[in-house]
Amino acid sequence: MSGHPGGIYEAVKDDLGYLKLTKAAEVFAPLAEQAALDGWSHLEYLAAVAAAEAAHSRQRRLAARLRFAHLPRRATVADFDFAFQPSIDAKLIHDLASCRFVAEGRPIMFLGQPGTGKTMLASLLCTAAVEAGYRGYFTSAADLVSNMAAAYADGSFGTRIRAYTGPSVLVIDDVGLVGFDRAQANALFQVINRRYERAASTIVTTNRSLSSWAELFGGDAVIAAAILDRLLHRAVVINIKGPSWRLKEHQALTEAHR
Repeated sequence: MSGHPGGIYEAVKDDLGYLKLTKAAEVFAPLAEQAALDGWSHLEYLAAVAAAEAAHSRQRRLAARLRFAHLPRRATVADFDFAFQPSIDAKLIHDLASCRFVAEGRPIMFLGQPGTGKTMLASLLCTAAVEAGYRGYFTSAADLVSNMAAAYADGSFGTRIRAYTGPSVLVIDDVGLVGFDRAQANALFQVINRRYERAASTIVTTNRSLSSWAELFGGDAVIAAAILDRLLHRAVVINIKGPSWRLKEHQALTEAHR
C-alpha cells in the first residue's frame, strides 16, 4: 500500500470501524508510533493491536453477562468475613469459586438462619462463574414462582422457563421465606427438574431445615421430596451456624450512638 501515512491511517481506521473492531481502530495508530520507537516487528505490532481488541471484547461481554445475571452485588471471596462465620469452611468456598462445580454440574445449597451470609456466598459464586465466562442468573424464589405461575396463565411458559433453565448457574435465593401454593410448587419443580436433566448448576439458599420443606408446599411431601431429590443429588450442602450480620451491624450502630 502506498500513499501518505496519515491517509493510510485514516483508511485503516475506517476499515477497522466497518469491521466493528472499535478498540483496534482506536489504538492502531498510537501503537504504530510505539512500535517505531521500540523497534517492534510487524508480528509484535499486530499482536499488540489484536490483544487490545480482544481485551476490550472480553470486558464488553463480561459487562453484558453481569447485566443479565441481575446479581444483588458483584462480590468476591475476599469480600466475605470468614472470621465472623467460623462454621464455614473457607477452603471449600475458595475451591467452589474456582467454578469446578459449574463444569461438574453440581448443585449447591446454603442452609442457615437469616443474616448469616447465605445470599452473599451465593452471589460471590455466581459472580465467579460469570467472570469465568459462564452465564449466570440470580432470582428470589418468590419472584421465580410468581413469574412461572403467571406464565402458565398467559401461555408464555415455554419462553419464560428458558430464562431459568438456560444459564449455566442459577441462584434461587430465600427458598422458605414464603410458602408456595400448588401452581407455584409445580413451577419450582419444573425449573429444578429441567436444570437437573441438563446437569446445570443450581445454587439455593434457604432458612428452613430440609426436613421441614413439605410445609413450604402446603404439606405436599411428594413434591417436596421430588425437588430435594434433584437438588441433593451430587450436591454440596453448607450448613451455616452462626450469628446474623444484620444484628452485628445493628449492635455496632447502637454502640456508636451511645
